[in-house]
Amino acid sequence: MILIRIRNDSPDAPRTGGQDLKQTAKSTPGVLLTNANVLDYLPPQMHAAPDPRVELADLRIQGGRIVERGLGLAPRAGEEVRDLDGRTIMPGLINAHHHLYSTLAPGMPPPANTPRSFQDVLTEIWWKLDRALDPEAIRMSAVSGAWDALRCGATLIFDHHSSLTTVGGSLDLVEQGMRDAGVRGCLCYEVTDRGGPGSRDTCLEETRRYLQKTAAAGEGVPWFKGLAGAHASFTLEDGTLDSLAEICTEFDTGVHIHLAEGSTDREICQDRGWPDPLERLDRHGLVRPRSLLAHGVDLTPLDLQTIEEKGAWLVHNGRSNMNNGVGRAPVDRFPPRSCLGTDGLDGNMFGELRTTFYRGNETGRGPLGFHGAERFWIGGYQLAREIFGEPFGSLDAGAPADFLIGCEDQKQPLHRGNWLGLLLFGMQPRLIQEVWVDGAPRYRRGDPAPYDGKACRAAAKRIWDRMANL
Repeated sequence: MILIRIRNDSPDAPRTGGQDLKQTAKSTPGVLLTNANVLDYLPPQMHAAPDPRVELADLRIQGGRIVERGLGLAPRAGEEVRDLDGRTIMPGLINAHHHLYSTLAPGMPPPANTPRSFQDVLTEIWWKLDRALDPEAIRMSAVSGAWDALRCGATLIFDHHSSLTTVGGSLDLVEQGMRDAGVRGCLCYEVTDRGGPGSRDTCLEETRRYLQKTAAAGEGVPWFKGLAGAHASFTLEDGTLDSLAEICTEFDTGVHIHLAEGSTDREICQDRGWPDPLERLDRHGLVRPRSLLAHGVDLTPLDLQTIEEKGAWLVHNGRSNMNNGVGRAPVDRFPPRSCLGTDGLDGNMFGELRTTFYRGNETGRGPLGFHGAERFWIGGYQLAREIFGEPFGSLDAGAPADFLIGCEDQKQPLHRGNWLGLLLFGMQPRLIQEVWVDGAPRYRRGDPAPYDGKACRAAAKRIWDRMANL
């Protein structure tokens, strides 16, 4: 038997809530999963380099964590034991940029004026949607969207929320919906000046309130963290950027913001006499560690160098970029701290990975290649580690017990040499049998949704009707 024990006095060890893992394993009954074919991407040490591996192992789970990993682990009194008979276990998926508030948008009537540009898409669709949301619609969007993502294997979502006429307390509604679905989250409110100074101040107040709420450390792996949020440079005055920077410094955090989502960001900044978006954010101290810069389509080589030097994260949202017609991001030149998000289209991260890779090959074997796909995928776990201080991406002792279990009818064998090929060409949400978060199954195939479909459809119809009158 192999027993892995993490020393809590090591600065690189994963958090254990101050408890010794070996002692935790004996304290209260948990779950023992045996004969699992385990894929993980990162060692348990927090700053270790990626080292994907696949091996047959048993996992002992207690208190929201994996407390032992080895072969032939002996069951303990009262412990539930499940033989997985070689089925795949892999870390739960990370969505680094999502908009759960857009969950009820599919199927809505087209705008009266057909969008001809990305600016039109914003003004005719998304900025009307976020003004039409009421508290119940926010919660319904969050629970149903998080449930969609969970069934696709996502266990942690970096959500970017906006509801311009329902701001105060809105992040609590998003959190409530995600809790009901069983998904972890890193939440922020999209601060903007497009509603005027009074609305802007309300956005900043909600940002500060939620950061104060999530700053209180509790026991175990955190379910929720916060970031400062912002729409995009072209909707933010200099004073607002200063306020966001002050909040980031006060709470030792970063900003989650749209950056260079097409040329609109740069063109409007230039029209207003401002520097280019990345330079402007950098001047205000917002290009920093823990900052998430979403899209990055219209960035120069110098911009990309600055982002790398400042330690910020770039989040690629390939399918959304295609849908909005904003152009192709230079993903082959994205810095090492890069990852993937769905930008509100859906919760399917396997689909996002696959499209990113395929799109790179569309006009010939693209420069992204297998190595690029791997680093974007694993980058999501490295981002989660930086924000949550937990060893996501590992299924070793001490890691959060967030993972998915594959089905018995998986067609191809999984091993260390082919894991990425299977994710790119063979893995689909339909092959997921269960999804576990915090040491408990939150989804098993066939489970009913944690919301009322009729009420959800009524909320969708209500916000569609409001949009038509805006």
